[in-house]
Order: sequence, then structure tokens, then C-alpha cells
Amino acid sequence: MPETRRSKRFSPSGLTEKLVPVLLVILVLALLGVLVIVGLSLLGITPSA
Repeated sequence: MPETRRSKRFSPSGLTEKLVPVLLVILVLALLGVLVIVGLSLLGITPSA
């Protein structure tokens, strides 16, 4: 497998390399939560305010 090309202009710091996957996981979990809430509200399971 060929080595991945690195950008010459942007070199990520160690903090950025660890933070981006964590933020992606948080965003995916938030999206799933929103979809579950919308699905439950469409089914009429959630209480109305």
C-alpha cells in the first residue's frame, strides 16, 4: 500500500490529530440521537409539550 501523501502547507499537531476523530464521533452520536428523537416523535411515543 503506498504511503499517504501529507500536505506541505498544513501539518496537524498532536492535539488536532486526536481531537478530530473525537469530534467526529460526538457529531455522529448527536445525529443518531436526533434521528431517534424524530423517529419516536413521528410514532407518537414522545410526550407532547
